[in-house]
Parts: sequence; C-alpha cells; structure tokens
Amino acid sequence: MKKILKNNDIVLTGEYLGVVEEYLPDKNSTFIKDGAIYATKTGLINLDMDKRKIEINTHQDEDRKTIKLGDIVIGSILFIRKYSVGLNFYTINKKVHFNSYFFGNVHVSQISNKYIEQISDAFRVTDIIRAKVVEEKENEFDLSTSGKDLGVIHADCTVCGTKFDKIAFGKLECSTCGNMENRKLAYDYGEINEHLRY
Repeated sequence: MKKILKNNDIVLTGEYLGVVEEYLPDKNSTFIKDGAIYATKTGLINLDMDKRKIEINTHQDEDRKTIKLGDIVIGSILFIRKYSVGLNFYTINKKVHFNSYFFGNVHVSQISNKYIEQISDAFRVTDIIRAKVVEEKENEFDLSTSGKDLGVIHADCTVCGTKFDKIAFGKLECSTCGNMENRKLAYDYGEINEHLRY
C-alpha cells in the first residue's frame, strides 16, 4: 500500500518518497533512481503542494546549532547520578536536530520548586523530558525542569515497558501491569505523540 506523505512526517536516509511524476525533487535532500525519489538525509518532510516540490528539512542550519540560555529542549534521560540526571537532547525550541550530540544535566536542585528527596521520584532512565537551558559549560549544558511546562512528557513502565498513564499530579500508572510510580511531570504529559524519540 502506498504511503501518503504529509508535512513533518519523519523520513530516513534512503527512504522512498514518490515518483518524479508526483513531485519535483529537491537536489539538496533527495535523489532520483529509475524515476523514483529517495531521501538523501534523515529529517522531516516539507511539501510545497502548489509547486509540487518535496524536500527534507533537518533543522540543522548553522545558526541553530548554537544553544542559548533560555532555550527549551527535549531529550531522553541516559543515566541517573546521586545528585543529577544526564540526558541527550535533540529538540531545541520545537526544532528537531537529527543525529544530535547535545548533552545536558539536571541537578536535583533544578528539578522542581518542591523538595525532591530522591531523584528516582522525579525521573527514571529513558524518560523523555522538556527542560530549559540555564547554564552553558565546556561540553554540556545545565538544565532546569522547575516550572509547570517542564518535566517528564513521556514515560514507560519500568516493569513491563507500557506507556504510563497520568492518574494524578505527579502520579503515573501502568494500564497493563498496574505498576504505579512518581514523576516530576510537565502539565501536558501524555498529550505529545510526535517527534519524541530518534
């Protein structure tokens, strides 16, 4: 069955996009083989239906490779230390940076306005969080999740891997196994379904 392409669909390098009768390919992000159009890079589809043109946007313009204080980022927690968590982030101010190597830390004092006794009550490895850049260091960034719009936006059950459902403020429950856990949640937890993992 033919895939119907839409703006902002994620495509991978080498993925089939259509035929030259349908779209005018972009020389910088697509190539043609036997009349078929393929992606030359991983990114988001940009369709101009008026011109019938298709291109792949990676959001990696040189001017946005620079992280600034106050930027809002989305990333996945890689590990938890005693007083901080480390994460790789790939979305900056709602723009996806594929193959991103940006790294950040959230210190326990920057997790919430409320006292956090154990980091595991706020975050777990593989949680996807939204955070704000508060300080730049040599090779990484200090981040904060203090604020109602910051914190965990997606979490999977640590027992069975099912996506957690929010049942109360800071409380999650697994609909499959019944496991319940705490998190420092963003107010819109569970409402974001696209561009979460790369």
